[in-house]
Amino acid sequence: MLGTKSDLLSGLLKLGWEAPSGDRFQISHERVRDDALRPFRGNIGFITGRPVWEPRLRRYEIDRQNTVFSYSRTTALGWWDPKGVLAYSRTNVDTPIFERPVGASTVPVSYPGTGTTDSFNGKFENRFGLGSLGSVTAGVDFYKDKALYKDRNFRADEKASNVGLYAQARLTPIERTRISFGLRGDRQWFTGTTGREWDNAGLSRNISGEFDLIPEHLTLKAGYSHVWGGIQLAENFIMNPAWNYGTGLKPVTSDNVTAGLVARWQGFTLEGSVFRTVLDHARAARYAVASATLTREVESQGFEIGLGYAWEDGFVRAKYADVDVRIDNQRADSDTGTYLATPIGQIWTLTAAHTFKAYGVTIGADVEIVRDYKKVAPGNQPLKGYEVVNAFVEYKPLQLPHLTFRAEVKNLLDQTYADRATYGQEFGTVTPLYQPGRSFVLSAAARF
Repeated sequence: MLGTKSDLLSGLLKLGWEAPSGDRFQISHERVRDDALRPFRGNIGFITGRPVWEPRLRRYEIDRQNTVFSYSRTTALGWWDPKGVLAYSRTNVDTPIFERPVGASTVPVSYPGTGTTDSFNGKFENRFGLGSLGSVTAGVDFYKDKALYKDRNFRADEKASNVGLYAQARLTPIERTRISFGLRGDRQWFTGTTGREWDNAGLSRNISGEFDLIPEHLTLKAGYSHVWGGIQLAENFIMNPAWNYGTGLKPVTSDNVTAGLVARWQGFTLEGSVFRTVLDHARAARYAVASATLTREVESQGFEIGLGYAWEDGFVRAKYADVDVRIDNQRADSDTGTYLATPIGQIWTLTAAHTFKAYGVTIGADVEIVRDYKKVAPGNQPLKGYEVVNAFVEYKPLQLPHLTFRAEVKNLLDQTYADRATYGQEFGTVTPLYQPGRSFVLSAAARF
């Protein structure tokens, strides 16, 4: 696949210090840089019928940096069990922009375009221990985000700042019962590309619980949450300085519910769950002037069934999931669902591993079987299914347990397939980005 070669360099530096009092301070800095040729549309292999002056490949230079400072305690002092985090992240994407050739020329005009997203965020919270009853965690958090696009022709940016207060209780009020519930309040300030500002506020709430119908053998689980998500920033390379926001965007909210049963007996586990998520006013902005406030309603629902068996040195697990996704009450497709959701359908997974303790060797494999998906939107082509097998062997010398040697084979059957979440499989004019073929990976790690 043209445009899939990587040129990645990454590094992580982490420093930590723990005082005799139990106070721990840690700072880390990570930098990831990728500079290589990519498909002209970064998430698509190729689109037929595109303008002839667009090259098949163009260079994408991506530079991401994250700095995180944290404070915590390794031991609680009564009700004093704090945690604080401050973080700053910045991502730059540079790529050439191509314009239609002028006059009789067939050579396109190109110039650099840059997208930059940065975020300064943090939180401070404290866990209040309540003994055998459980605990309550309360805190405050914030973020200050900015998305910017600029080239020689124009500059556009959106900004969002948010402050939130929250509290979450995790309790065991009576024997065989575990419950969790919480409340959160947010206030957000949003600035559009035209400089207009809006502020919004909302509440989020959640409750979930487990009850042992038969202690150690049968557990009932259920949960519900309502989440207020504010206004999401648009993707950098589609931002338009002339966007018409009208009276402003509505904050996205979601309602989520899940319920299930888990049965255990002599190493066997059987579980099943159903779920449903509905997002209202989920932003799906496009470059067009009137599309700054384009939103969608997304509904995802389905069920999962799992069966597993574990023994002292290994396990085997199988799971089946069936997920249906609709957008604006229509069958989802990956174009309408850009930034939001893609069709899923039916998926089988099988995982197994076993450790030979006397030799320090672990072997394992997993299989993913994704069925054909025919419930596509009218006019779209069905999504093809695929089967992917991965296997590994890992060795930890008994005399040197801090060393790990691992050999893996990914996509053992050398399948040509596009992952179900890949853009464009429903459209006959799109060649999607296929996953790697059979791959061999050898790795070694030392932990100290």
